[in-house]
Amino acid sequence: MDNKELKKNNVKKYKPIGKNKLTFNSAVTILAGANNSGKTSLIALVKNVFSSEKNNYALSDIPAQNMKSWITCVYPIFYNFFENEGSIEAIEKELVNILFPKDFGPSLLINTTSIKIHVSYNSNDDDIKLFADYIMDLDDEKSDFYFLYKYEINITRFTRLVMDNYTKLKNRVDAIKEDKSQYAASQSENLENRILNKERYLKNLLVSIYVQSINPIVYFCDKEYKNKCEFEDINTFHKLFNLCYIKASRPLDDDESDHSRMLSKQMVKMVKLDDNWNELIKQLPDELLMPIQEKGIDNIIRDTSLVSLSETIHALEQTNGGKSGELMLDMQVTEEDISDLLQRITSATYNVGGYSLGESSQGLGYSNLIYIHLQLKEYERNIDPLKVNMFFLEEPESHMHPQMQHVFIKYLINQYQLKSQGLVTTHSNEIVRSAGISHLRILRRTENYSSNLYDLSLLLDELKQSEVSNDTLLVDFFDWFFEIGYSEIVFADKVIFYEGDTERLFLRKIMTLDKYKELSQQYIAFIQVGGAYAKNYEKLIKMLGIKSLIITDIDYEKDKVTVPEIKDSKITNATIKYFYSKEHDSVEHTVSNIYEWKNGSENIFDDLIFICFQTDADGYARTLEEAMLNKYFSIDVSDSFKKEDWLNKKRDSKLRFSIPQKKDNTPVSQETLLTVRDILLSTSGSKVDFMYSVILNNYVECMIPDYIAGGLEWLMK
Repeated sequence: MDNKELKKNNVKKYKPIGKNKLTFNSAVTILAGANNSGKTSLIALVKNVFSSEKNNYALSDIPAQNMKSWITCVYPIFYNFFENEGSIEAIEKELVNILFPKDFGPSLLINTTSIKIHVSYNSNDDDIKLFADYIMDLDDEKSDFYFLYKYEINITRFTRLVMDNYTKLKNRVDAIKEDKSQYAASQSENLENRILNKERYLKNLLVSIYVQSINPIVYFCDKEYKNKCEFEDINTFHKLFNLCYIKASRPLDDDESDHSRMLSKQMVKMVKLDDNWNELIKQLPDELLMPIQEKGIDNIIRDTSLVSLSETIHALEQTNGGKSGELMLDMQVTEEDISDLLQRITSATYNVGGYSLGESSQGLGYSNLIYIHLQLKEYERNIDPLKVNMFFLEEPESHMHPQMQHVFIKYLINQYQLKSQGLVTTHSNEIVRSAGISHLRILRRTENYSSNLYDLSLLLDELKQSEVSNDTLLVDFFDWFFEIGYSEIVFADKVIFYEGDTERLFLRKIMTLDKYKELSQQYIAFIQVGGAYAKNYEKLIKMLGIKSLIITDIDYEKDKVTVPEIKDSKITNATIKYFYSKEHDSVEHTVSNIYEWKNGSENIFDDLIFICFQTDADGYARTLEEAMLNKYFSIDVSDSFKKEDWLNKKRDSKLRFSIPQKKDNTPVSQETLLTVRDILLSTSGSKVDFMYSVILNNYVECMIPDYIAGGLEWLMK
């Protein structure tokens, strides 16, 4: 069995990717990220590295910041050279040598892309004859190869391009010089803008010349990527890899015209790989011509062409100075002709109940699935055990409904286990959910023109190796909770963790309010965690750098109602206790201490995690519903009212809540005093009904508790 596999690529200075490490799963690696996060850029780079297809380095491949820094330094040097009438003969000595000094002084180079590549093999099973020349470590216990793929400036080519563009560069400098002279006298704003535009054109030309001078170079090296030895021919490096690349833009459509029969064409393409097919095709040209000749069709064609063309040839041959011979039509049939004919007349059909339906009949999703499968089957037939075999698949989810995505990605992972390696890009939550954390690599935009790559398998490894017992339990926790749908966190701009159904209803409605419009325009992941499990996401939040709001109940002892009792009471909320103990391990979890903790803004961690819960500003509430009723009725938990008063509040507000009954289910007397907690204890079985009544009566905005309002304000910053 072939076990050679790509372990990782370290990418440095490429487009928005910056400096990142892409590790590969032994089967299928899922590269997930929102639109514009850099997935296409990264897979294009990896494809360029491992494919023999020629792909020139482009201006867009250089990180914007690097290009800006370079041109800021280089532009004055070029401008001064041409302003001082530097000749074409002086370019190398007075310009190029300043930029790239031969005495090993500091060169003015753009930090272009470099990729560190690590390939591992099984020393017992693998045939490494293709790789044997690139072993840098003779230790028998080592089973790795290391390559460095770099885009480097070719100074000779750069010099030649500057010389080729000498006139264009000089003319642009002269034009700027003239405008600057006029501007010195007039201080015209129009002239100033014209100068800026001309400088921009000149800078773009300089960058273009630089980029055109960049060539890929590959080295094999040691583990530290030192002791480099250059490949004489880059194609030799490419031949170490067998790559199949399936682009996101696949040629499928719903119409039934001939050009749309892509499945048919792909299936015939697969058939052509069959040895029996090729043997039979060789026999067909003669067999096909025989009945044509027997019926005399070839003679009719030949004789007709002789008669119809003879006069024309006779007239034209006089210009040729002699006889041209007889021009006639003849028939030749080649194997290629037969193959093309069969492809044109072959159609993929679905046999349903004895009826044949065209390939477009099952919809684009199904066609997309089959097309990808056929491409992969063709690739499988070309797997070479001597090479590193890889397939890259962009956005397979196109036109697929969620269930189809789920089945497909599960199949892909199982199918290619220890057989080949795949890299799949996606922005599908369903594919991320179905793949599982160990396969996931996440690209997230951090700022303009910059993205970071996060390897979630490393998070699992860290948890497995941790000596903290709770960390090891998190491995199963993440596997399961990603599976049931919380994987959307990896695409989110921000996250809100909440406890239960009532919070979910309330928060989703809050997001529709104008004051939270800014948040609603972002991708907010809403994750239900109960009161105890938000803490389990801490490592994931910090790894991905996602700003997260945890909304939870303070949950002190239910029988505490007076303010002194409440402040002395101990909380039971596991999430608050966990985060509080990170800095106050020996301090009791009393309400008073927790209030003080929040007032000191100690409930904010790394500017990423905000723990919000009820405080005295919420009428000493211990739950969301208590805080909402306190807000609406302007009361606190210690205030008590007669049953009649509560009945009036219920009737006037139209809110759904229950009036307590005695233990024998008889109504309490009209004179009995009831607190908001008594009301909610009686309503505990119908909290969702209560929240529906809040929403349907348009009370959401006026019932937002202070602790939630404060948390949302922080999240918006």
